[in-house]
Amino acid sequence: MDSRRLNPHGAIELFVSGRVCLLGEHSDWAGGFRKSNPEIPCGHTIVVGTSSEGLYGRARKHKSKLLLTSTNEAGEKFGPYELPMEPAALLAEAKKGGFWSYAAGVAYHMAVNFDVQGLELDNYRTTLPMSKGLSSSAALCVLVARAFSAVYDLKLSTRGEMEYAYQGEILTPSKCGRMDQACAYGPQPVVLTYDGDQLEVEKLVVGEELFMVVADLNAAKDTVIILRELQAGYPFPSDDVQRGVHKLLGQVNVDITARSIAAIAAGDLCALGALMKEAQAEFDRYGGAACPAQLTAPVLHKVLAHP
Repeated sequence: MDSRRLNPHGAIELFVSGRVCLLGEHSDWAGGFRKSNPEIPCGHTIVVGTSSEGLYGRARKHKSKLLLTSTNEAGEKFGPYELPMEPAALLAEAKKGGFWSYAAGVAYHMAVNFDVQGLELDNYRTTLPMSKGLSSSAALCVLVARAFSAVYDLKLSTRGEMEYAYQGEILTPSKCGRMDQACAYGPQPVVLTYDGDQLEVEKLVVGEELFMVVADLNAAKDTVIILRELQAGYPFPSDDVQRGVHKLLGQVNVDITARSIAAIAAGDLCALGALMKEAQAEFDRYGGAACPAQLTAPVLHKVLAHP
């Protein structure tokens, strides 16, 4: 769908989807450690947007403020929330954390990098589930970057929207990786390559239409603990478990993503499904050893084992 257009009331209509990581989870931050240890292979993730599930917004100029309104998936409205369009105020709000911090972080970078005034942004409809691993916070950051670009005719590319969204989000306590902002590409599947601070994005050739089912298993995990345990051996591993995580997010991931890209291009859905199962088995083996308390995933494996 068209992600930006002018409505009859003079506001610009916008849409940003969520994103699903098909393969390569966690290799984004692992590839980032190449800055300190060049022997770590580049990270690779295959990502696709969530089609019509996302954030819908209307944006227009404001002469001096960042004026935000949001609506959650249940239809509840929040705001308006006002901030002066001043770098110091925007930065303080971003670092404070909380829902509005994401928009403030992106607005801060817009204020210091472009000749812009304020922005009125109404996220009037949300069809993307929050806190379900679909990058809802990154979608909000991309929405704000896209809104500034559209309203002030900044002509940001999709990569540009991703970059300002990422820089805005890492001002908050969230500290996301670089993968999440790929939601900016919408339903176009992409492969992202992470080499230290360098990010490359390549659009994938799709040989046959893919239909993905995204299910909520109603289970729980602690991402903070998972990241702490998986990252314990970076940039340099000190035992066999940590070396296993390096292997998982390094050469194993490089091999599986390369074969998956070929399967997607050939339209070989059976091969792609088999590669996803292979990737999960490798993650169970190496990732599970590093963080058994969080990565045993009994609910997931019960579903996968269902005939």
